[in-house]
Amino acid sequence: MIPDMDRMEKRLLEIETKRDRALQLSRELIRNAGKAITLLHARDLKGAKSLFQKLEANRKALKAVEKGLEYYTLQAHQEYVEAKALESIIASRRIPDAGSLGEEAAPYILGLMDVVGELKREAFEALRKSDLNDAKAYYAFMLDIYDSTLHMRFASSILPDFRRKQDSARIQIEGTINEILYLEARAIGKA
Repeated sequence: MIPDMDRMEKRLLEIETKRDRALQLSRELIRNAGKAITLLHARDLKGAKSLFQKLEANRKALKAVEKGLEYYTLQAHQEYVEAKALESIIASRRIPDAGSLGEEAAPYILGLMDVVGELKREAFEALRKSDLNDAKAYYAFMLDIYDSTLHMRFASSILPDFRRKQDSARIQIEGTINEILYLEARAIGKA
């Protein structure tokens, strides 16, 4: 028998159990972040507040078990950033910094890139209501996020899927400004 094999197997089983728990908590956090975003779009701020309390509890529990397993929990953290950033932009018209969210660089940047799509949705809803000022405000946040990351070039092992998210953000920004300009031109034509 190879020495210490039982001890090594036991340690690997502990790691596997910890990973399974981290994945379970990640899925729960991702689900709650998605629900919170839906409620924010619907302007159900009371319901969103309740979900954000759950999100914080999910995140705290995840942080307690994820050490060494951050690769598996990255998406949960970026979904958290996306939800919290959207909440902050809607409620106080500001983009939260990574420190205030307690997040590392990669999930923070990836979460901000994802919030661009949510801001496009907000801008289009504002345009549907003929509120050009709100639409322009959301567009400005989209552009600020994109411009702040435009110079970044990192390997996928450091910032996974960033280039695709950056390209997607650019396309969403272009579509949003095109709609804003179209409605402004229509408004001028009617004046």
